[in-house]
Amino acid sequence: MQPLTTATTTTSSSSFLSRSPPPHPPMAEQALSCTPRRPTSTAVTLHDPPPSEADKSDSETMLQIGTYVVQVPKDQIYRVPPPENAQLVEQYRNRDKNERRSPCLGCLKWILSAVLLVLLLVTVITGVILVTVRPGSPTFTVQRLSVNSSPHNATKGSRPKPECDFTMRVRNPSKGMGFSYEAGGKTVVLHKGVHIAAGTTPALVQGPKNTTTFQLVLHGSNMLLPKVIDMSLKGSKDVIPLELAAEFTVKPRVGWVELGATSMHVTCDVRVRRLVKEARILSQECKTNLQL
Repeated sequence: MQPLTTATTTTSSSSFLSRSPPPHPPMAEQALSCTPRRPTSTAVTLHDPPPSEADKSDSETMLQIGTYVVQVPKDQIYRVPPPENAQLVEQYRNRDKNERRSPCLGCLKWILSAVLLVLLLVTVITGVILVTVRPGSPTFTVQRLSVNSSPHNATKGSRPKPECDFTMRVRNPSKGMGFSYEAGGKTVVLHKGVHIAAGTTPALVQGPKNTTTFQLVLHGSNMLLPKVIDMSLKGSKDVIPLELAAEFTVKPRVGWVELGATSMHVTCDVRVRRLVKEARILSQECKTNLQL
């Protein structure tokens, strides 16, 4: 009697792999979270006699070679941008909004830059001129004073009018700036606030580092003179304080360029003894206020 033949059909590993789903991307092969799937059952064709125990064990061993399903988290398959990228995108978005709200912001920046550049150039040019020209206010000095109180200066029935003749010296300390003095400026002589005589200033041209002498002739009025002035005109040797005030209209000049006209005020406090003929000057202090 021939033994029964057992035909067992075993599915090979290659057949199972051929039916497995397509492989995952290479990135998915890293840090795999593998969950084994139960091996698929194998169709076994049995004949009349049941298989032996040895055949069952061999069949179970072959069944362990099967298909496995790999589960990989989605955030490991697709690259997720870091949170810093979201912050950068938000910054660019806000900047674009600001630019759209202020379309003239760029023009304003250019205008401010141009204004600052012009101011810088003007400052540099002014500094160069100041260093080169070295402008300074002229200084005045009373060299001589004579008063004539002859009655020939007065009409019949009026008081004598004193005539004051000042010899002035003016020095220009500027290195590169000259001055043109216009005629017709006002000048007056006072004694403790009381008007003594008045006149006008002459025309004068003065270059840089130059010293010039000119005359100021002032005529008295019919007003009653202070007693101390009247006594000094009669030969008294008392000390008399006088104030000489003059207002000039000058035009500064730098080379051939003449600047705009400006005013210059000069005050001289003079102490003299005796006014007859040539007065003796005891002390003096002159101040100049030049409005450049």
